[in-house]
Amino acid sequence: MAQLAIIISKYLFIVYIVVFLWHGFIAATNKNDTNKYKKALSRQRLMMCLFHINAVIILALAQSDNIYFIVTRGTVILMFLILAPPAINKIYPSCSHILWNGVLFLGDIGIITLYTLNPQLAQKQFIWHAVGFAAGLILPALLDKLPRLDKFAKFYIITAIVLLVATLIFGNDEFGSRNWITIGSLTFQPSEVVKLLFILYLSSVLSQNPSPRQLLAPSVLCVIILLCFVAQKDLGSALIFFMSFMVVVYIATSNIAYFAAGTLAAGIGAYLAYLIFPHIKVRVAAWLDPWSDISGKGYQIAHSLFAIATYGLTGAGLTRGYSTSIPVVDRDFIFSAICEEFGVIFGIGVILIFLMIFLEGAVGALNAHNRFLCMFCAGLTSLIAFQTFVILGGVTKLIPLTGVTLPFVSYGGTSLMMCYVLIAIIQWIYQSCVQYAQPEPESTAKQRRSRDDIRPARQRKSTETPAKSRAEAVPPAKKRKKRPADEDISLDEVLDYNRKRERK
Repeated sequence: MAQLAIIISKYLFIVYIVVFLWHGFIAATNKNDTNKYKKALSRQRLMMCLFHINAVIILALAQSDNIYFIVTRGTVILMFLILAPPAINKIYPSCSHILWNGVLFLGDIGIITLYTLNPQLAQKQFIWHAVGFAAGLILPALLDKLPRLDKFAKFYIITAIVLLVATLIFGNDEFGSRNWITIGSLTFQPSEVVKLLFILYLSSVLSQNPSPRQLLAPSVLCVIILLCFVAQKDLGSALIFFMSFMVVVYIATSNIAYFAAGTLAAGIGAYLAYLIFPHIKVRVAAWLDPWSDISGKGYQIAHSLFAIATYGLTGAGLTRGYSTSIPVVDRDFIFSAICEEFGVIFGIGVILIFLMIFLEGAVGALNAHNRFLCMFCAGLTSLIAFQTFVILGGVTKLIPLTGVTLPFVSYGGTSLMMCYVLIAIIQWIYQSCVQYAQPEPESTAKQRRSRDDIRPARQRKSTETPAKSRAEAVPPAKKRKKRPADEDISLDEVLDYNRKRERK
């Protein structure tokens, strides 16, 4: 019975994610049609709930000795999925509901996958999701109460550098990188906060059409922070950080030469890092040929590829995978576990949900009230996008592997909380930020006033007073002069008049 249910559910899971994506497309293309938009969002949420119920049933059948734990926790998560959208609608009715649906669905996929890997981690992950979602609802309201964020550029960059230096001095080594700080029982990654602070700094200093000279200081600071990341051996954060920096600079300047120069500098820096740091050589060697040392440095990437490709398009079925053989599967390689159990088609669907989130972030940047908000929203979206690209490219052998998490899916408290913070700020930008609306420049106002002054008096009067009726506007008719033929004259006078006309 359980095996039959697992086989049937493989295809149902594909149906759920395909229908979810289809209605996401309908909602994105019919935002002006309220009925279609709301129906599409409701059907997306229905697919989320059906996916969760189906997955909980499979987990309960496969782990019958732990059925009470699974059903109770699954019911709590289901209630969260049901109650979260109405809470969003009530507090922030004009935010991007498509974006929130994508975040919630990705979070549920991650929790279900973690239940097959480590139920205790899945329970902790749900707590982080609940806390992050609550912060996401509260944060936009707090931001409305704060002063303008573009006025504190120096504070952002000083805080970022202090956090990085503190990590170098007091940080803990984990998985080969010194990017964790422990305070009592709390452990967090300062690099996640640093990325947000630097995007705030860049958006503040580059929002006024910067000249090449004004780009010098942000570029130097970017190099300093990159060196701190490299010193921590946090290559994933360094790559995400630099790519986001290039996006914000390009948006600020619209100069492709800067982008090309940055790409060239990144290539030179990557080559120098390869020559200097031995651990980078190991990762590059594992990327180029993991099969030559499959039991050593190529073990992770080789088993990741096995997990993705072994069971084909529809996967092995939920709870029937062997992803626990991959080291750090709950953090770095959770996408491989998803593809193994749900199938490659479902994995492609997960990537498309990320693309849907990125497009909604781009829409928020385009619709922002001023350049600061536009660049800020684009920078935050690029952080999530490049983090997704770096980890998906690493586990699929597209690029060398770096240790970052898959947003909203992988296990990790600090990363998950910061992802919710980024989404909350993007939603805040979607809301009406009246205090950031750009006033009319004084030069434009003077030109408009001068045009008003030189307009003809009749035109100014017509714009300042109500239009008259047609009857009042028609001028009075002039009296017609009588022609000679209309007067009483004799025949001789008429003939004489005609002869004079002929002579002329």
